[in-house]
Amino acid sequence: MMGDRIESDSAMRSSVPSVSVIIPTYARPIYLRDALSSIMQQDLSQTEYEVIVVDNKPTGEVERIIASLEESGPIRYLPETETGLHHARHAGARVARGEILVYVDDDVLMPEEWLYWMTRHFADPQVGCVGGKVVGAWEVDPPAWFDQFDEGHLSLLDLGDEPMELCLPTCVWGCNMAVRRTALFQVGGFNPDAFGDRRDIWMRGDGECGLQYRLYHAGYRVIYEPRAWLYHRISASRLAPQQLYRRLFDQGISDSYARVREIQHLPLMRLRLLKHSAHCFTTACRHYARTLGRAGDWVRARADAHYWYAMGQHQLRAALDKSLREHVLRESYL
Repeated sequence: MMGDRIESDSAMRSSVPSVSVIIPTYARPIYLRDALSSIMQQDLSQTEYEVIVVDNKPTGEVERIIASLEESGPIRYLPETETGLHHARHAGARVARGEILVYVDDDVLMPEEWLYWMTRHFADPQVGCVGGKVVGAWEVDPPAWFDQFDEGHLSLLDLGDEPMELCLPTCVWGCNMAVRRTALFQVGGFNPDAFGDRRDIWMRGDGECGLQYRLYHAGYRVIYEPRAWLYHRISASRLAPQQLYRRLFDQGISDSYARVREIQHLPLMRLRLLKHSAHCFTTACRHYARTLGRAGDWVRARADAHYWYAMGQHQLRAALDKSLREHVLRESYL
């Protein structure tokens, strides 16, 4: 039986296309060295995969980190000065030699077998995307009030311990996902996501979820593979209330972006956006009122107020600003 399993795994590996691991980074070198060391210790031969670091705010520091890891294996450095996570992801895809593009954040750590499990499903040509479990590596214990929040707000993901094919609207997170390169370019790439410069925040979109929706509609399979798990490091600063307010604010913009795209073909679209913005502002006020004179769930209530305020603002801006509306409704961001 063991011999059959080894033979099956060997056959599976031989049919998996070459792989490019892409790490976008923006002014956050603290964890990057550990992430790269972890990636370079995979149980696949280094001839089977390449590593590309896309520096979205080049200062020279990331280059020095890569140079210091030269003995671990070849790491390609790519500066990308156009800010935005989707720009960095696409820059990596354009220069990648592999047919399978594996995206991770710069603050992750993975076991040695992670890359094997992340790529094995691509032997099926209908598989367009695979995502793995994301486990929190907590640097401090979360505060008591954090149980009011979904761990997805920290990009953690646990859909169980069995591989499964997903369907709309379920998505895997971009900090631990792989996509077939031909499929990525076929459907128009990632939607906008995080921007390092907060002045560009209203240009944000729904990132990897928008990509997966288009993959679903194009007929590709999206797979959850829990054995392709990794640790996502959660610092104390990310558990501060202000950081969660910002995360919910950003999510409000992302959800507004998705709604604008969803209703674009309906009549009186701009009027619908204006009416929904008023609903969002009213809801934000109601949540903020919950924070007055209450000690229990005030962090959650204030975070919800940030979410609805941001959604209302984005809906209003999309209704009134033609250039923002055109940005949201682009067919491709490649």
